[in-house]
Amino acid sequence: MRLLDTETKRFCWFENPREVSYAILSHVWSSKGEQSHVELLEIQAGWDQYPQEEQLSSKIRMFCKVARDAGYRYAWLDTACIDGTSSAELSEAINSMYDWYRYADVCYAYLADVGLPANPDPLSEQFCKSAWFGRGWTLQELIAPNFVVFLSANWQVIGTKHSLAAAIEAVTHIDTPILTHQRSLDTVSVAKRMSWASRRKTTKVEDEAYCLLGIFGVHIPTIYGEGSHAFFRLQEEICKNISDQSIFAWGGVLDHRDSFHFYTPGSESSVKRGTAAAEAIGARRQYIFALSPESFKDSSEYKAISPGDFAGRFWEKEATYPIFTTTPYGLHARLPLAAASSSSVDTPLSLAFLACVDKDDRLIALLLRASGPSDAVSRAEYVVGDAGSVEHSEVVEAVELRSQSVVTLLSSYFRITKLSSCDLLAAKEHISITDVHTLARPSRAIYNADRDREIRHTLYKSNLKSPLQLRLTPWSLSLLLAQGYHVKPAQRLPVSNARPVVDASETFTLLPGYPLQLALSDDLGSIILSIGFCSCQYGQESGLLNVAIVEQHAMPYGPIERVASVVHERNDPEHVASWTHRAGSVSKEFVAILPTQDYLERRLQLSLSRGFASAVSTPSDSQAGLSSSSQLMLSIEVREARPLFAVAPAGHAAIEGSVEGGQQDDHVKAVDTGPTWPSLGWFLQGLNV
Repeated sequence: MRLLDTETKRFCWFENPREVSYAILSHVWSSKGEQSHVELLEIQAGWDQYPQEEQLSSKIRMFCKVARDAGYRYAWLDTACIDGTSSAELSEAINSMYDWYRYADVCYAYLADVGLPANPDPLSEQFCKSAWFGRGWTLQELIAPNFVVFLSANWQVIGTKHSLAAAIEAVTHIDTPILTHQRSLDTVSVAKRMSWASRRKTTKVEDEAYCLLGIFGVHIPTIYGEGSHAFFRLQEEICKNISDQSIFAWGGVLDHRDSFHFYTPGSESSVKRGTAAAEAIGARRQYIFALSPESFKDSSEYKAISPGDFAGRFWEKEATYPIFTTTPYGLHARLPLAAASSSSVDTPLSLAFLACVDKDDRLIALLLRASGPSDAVSRAEYVVGDAGSVEHSEVVEAVELRSQSVVTLLSSYFRITKLSSCDLLAAKEHISITDVHTLARPSRAIYNADRDREIRHTLYKSNLKSPLQLRLTPWSLSLLLAQGYHVKPAQRLPVSNARPVVDASETFTLLPGYPLQLALSDDLGSIILSIGFCSCQYGQESGLLNVAIVEQHAMPYGPIERVASVVHERNDPEHVASWTHRAGSVSKEFVAILPTQDYLERRLQLSLSRGFASAVSTPSDSQAGLSSSSQLMLSIEVREARPLFAVAPAGHAAIEGSVEGGQQDDHVKAVDTGPTWPSLGWFLQGLNV
């Protein structure tokens, strides 16, 4: 452990922190930055015999002064004493941090937002509102030390953890006996400990897990860059070390307003048939492990019960000790299971009873549904929860697994239920101990899609109150030029009179009701792209973006007649929301048919990604006040054109128009490529998709 000498302001190394007396600092990092370990080494290298304290940050100077005045030769603070450039040292420090705070003689909690002269609120009110209580790392820094002394912005003592215990409990919901170490942390359920962290924030998503290692007494390697997978690993490690099934008790509760109908699988008493495949919902809550501590915000009441107590509730004399094991098929365990149905959900369920109860001593059960059709997968493979019936409606967002497109489900999502002794009596004859495999975490593809959810939103919808800027990617323009294509804003003029071609520095402004139309042309013809806010209700209300090929022409082309689509479903193929998302961009392939003699087919790959100032900004942008956050980059890639027919088939002159209802359009529309290519018997319908 590296400590800072409060006299010399130099670092000292100690192998065993239990053999040295030191003060430790808990604080919220300044938004302006903190002096790092490397910066301090550079400063110290310039000193002769005595430190030049004016080169140190005010926080380091004042903390050393407070510690030294209290009689401590050594002090520790994370920003200065951890070499963040060493991943090995950082990992060791994170896994040791709880003990370092526990072994400290005293912890000083510096509240930089309390006691400021400009704040007229009473000090007690400022204390309860401090940002310190909202950070993830300060949870263990509050619980671990024996003595915590709170300091105001001017480094004056506010009080201690013991003297302010009532106020701290009101803010954090941590029981006073836990704060004051009158009760062991191990006596608190996993669900309740998670609930303490549910409203706290960390700068890095991985730290949502790492800051809780000491709270649960477990250790995992730190891998910055893994995102919320760190929290999945934390839960797996907790399952290996703590026999507390309340870790699964989170999310929506089926409040049991309608009683369950229990039955034996395969019996005639099974009222509802079939299963809803996991792909049909794809909710983030269908996994047995939570995505983040926030999922436990309403779980503070759940507590574990002993195996003996659990067995007694089922009138069993011998207790069982289920072991949860991670497998490729999900989390495996042998659990009491009962098939059931309820009018609150539309899917047959299996209730997996957990050894935990709520504050009213009702047993908690997971609502499981088969992870696929019953004839395709084993009935022992499940996901957690199901969407409720329409009467339990609320808007939730989900990711449809096959297309990874965003869909809207008008339903509640229930994961658990609470059962009284009467409910258990009704289920008794239908309960059996069953091998259960429950989907533990998202697949890598779904995890990546969910991880980029915010980026994806910026690519398919925008704020209608502010203009949206669009550019073509420079590499895309260079590629098109090499292939003999040029891109111009479409006009009602012959090509010879059109404005110059688009260059990489040109920015287009998209406004509601005024879609941008670009002509992609070569010697054989042109394709007109329409890009902008959709004119349907979703475009007008939510700012959904629309990209479509509206026309194709053999050269020379005539006037543009935009065919506006005003009635759309939310996931209409013209909406960018329906495009495939991958790694920060969305893309889709279109097929355009040019009405030349042999009906030339061109396949276009269109992609949208966010624009960044470092890559695309020009001096004119700064003058115009354009923000990189409101820019989109469009890429256009064209495959080699190929003729559909060597000679246009006789009798099919109407291929340029619609064949439905005897109506004909002036131009051929683009074919939106879907999962299957329309057959040539007859191809004409495919042209009108």
